Amino acid sequence: MFDSIKKALSGKPKVTVPHTKGLPLTDNEQFGAGEEKQWIGVDLDGTLCHTESWKGFEHIGKPVPLMLKRVKIWIEMGYRVKIVTARAADPEQAIPPIKAWLKQQGLPDLEVTNGKDMDMIELWDDRCVQVIPNTGKPVTPMERDARR
Repeated sequence: MFDSIKKALSGKPKVTVPHTKGLPLTDNEQFGAGEEKQWIGVDLDGTLCHTESWKGFEHIGKPVPLMLKRVKIWIEMGYRVKIVTARAADPEQAIPPIKAWLKQQGLPDLEVTNGKDMDMIELWDDRCVQVIPNTGKPVTPMERDARR
């Protein structure tokens, strides 16, 4: 089991949030819109909800409590949050069950997409590796057990 997961599950979970509202997060002239348009992307399967294997569009796993709490805090702080999922490649089948699941978890009607743009300030996903811009080098090495 990962040390970070053990730490998160022991006692009261600590939730980290992104940048403080009011800080310049992107350069309006070069990289996208102002703060009011910026958003945080959250993957669905394996990040916001538990997943094991594909069981169809209607099946969405149980929520991951720490991530659900984090998303609720971001929304309360005024951040725009979008669900970024490969499921949205077929929006007619994917989006209605996702929106129903979000509502069951006490979340508002969030946008669901499979794309990102220059206004996205963070992406929380179980499959990505962050790299240092223009280098191809990972920011931190992945734990061996985290690789699929």
